[in-house]
Amino acid sequence: MRRLLCCTCLTPIAVLGLVVPAQAETVIDDEVTTPLLTSELADGAGDDLLIDGDGAVTLTGGVAVTLDSDNDVTNEGDITVSDADGGMGILAEAGRTGDIINSGTILIDEDYEAEDDDDDGDADGPFAEGSDRYAIRIAEGGTFTGTVDNSGTIDVFGNDSSGIAIDSALDGSLLSSGSIDLVGDDGQGIRAGDVSGDVSVTGAVIARGENSVAVDLSG
Repeated sequence: MRRLLCCTCLTPIAVLGLVVPAQAETVIDDEVTTPLLTSELADGAGDDLLIDGDGAVTLTGGVAVTLDSDNDVTNEGDITVSDADGGMGILAEAGRTGDIINSGTILIDEDYEAEDDDDDGDADGPFAEGSDRYAIRIAEGGTFTGTVDNSGTIDVFGNDSSGIAIDSALDGSLLSSGSIDLVGDDGQGIRAGDVSGDVSVTGAVIARGENSVAVDLSG
């Protein structure tokens, strides 16, 4: 019995000796108006990125946040890209490892509103003017390893656009318990191919526009 007790007591000590301190992260707690790349954080060493509840990344074009290193990106604040074809909130390179977590707001919008030209009470013309816009996108070309999790709010205005687009194989899970609203033709609220883990869509997904669909899972 004494030998058993000694062995039981020594095990936690051995485990504690293997604990590694948690990695630091770069925190955005104010408004930023320039693009962020995870590889350039921590003086070019690469770092996890947290946009906290007081933080915001606001651009008039391009990609707000690019995950181009093996790090995590978490948005608890606001990401906005306005009036730009090809505008994106978070873009992850294929072949990278990391988690993309959105519990805040990602807005990819434009200054356009369809008019009622024939005065019949319904707006005429296309739902949106711009194109190729994404709130969260994993670029094509390989496999991305990690979890994509949206529990926040995503709004995208654009044709041939998506709220969440997984354009590479995903070695991980795709989760969406938040809201996604896509306005534009030929788009998808969520688009994904091969996903090795869970795909769970428990929040609202709305797609408004010709040939647009809420959820497109082709893998």
